[in-house]
Amino acid sequence: MQNVMLAGRSPGRIVIVLLLIIQCILGLLFSLPFLADLLAPSRPVIVTGTSILTGPLAGAAFAVALASPIIAWGLWMLKSWAPQRTLLLEIMGLVIGVLSFTQAGINRTLLLALIICAVLILLCWFADPDIRVSPSLRKIAHGDARKQA
Repeated sequence: MQNVMLAGRSPGRIVIVLLLIIQCILGLLFSLPFLADLLAPSRPVIVTGTSILTGPLAGAAFAVALASPIIAWGLWMLKSWAPQRTLLLEIMGLVIGVLSFTQAGINRTLLLALIICAVLILLCWFADPDIRVSPSLRKIAHGDARKQA
């Protein structure tokens, strides 16, 4: 039964799915305080300096956190679009993480955990060749190799 559930899924793919779920939880814990701060009644309307990035960073971090479980589902179900979306999502996550260091009053430990999670996902993505090739292309290549033999 266990072999049926894991058929076609490499260890790198499984690790990425688990890291994406962890990234979702950490991303929500990171972005929700930003969003709550933006919606606070005492927040000034006109902002200056680095706090001008708070709104876009909070929205982008929230979007990455919400997209992570969708991408994880796509990887688990061996969808052809999921590997490319994973790469795009992690690049966005790294850019958001680097830009978030300019904000005052952030949880740097949580931010470092998000960046480390994104780096680990990228390392697994580049280390496992089965992730970069979609399952449908693998079947086509396997079928072409059979025809040639």
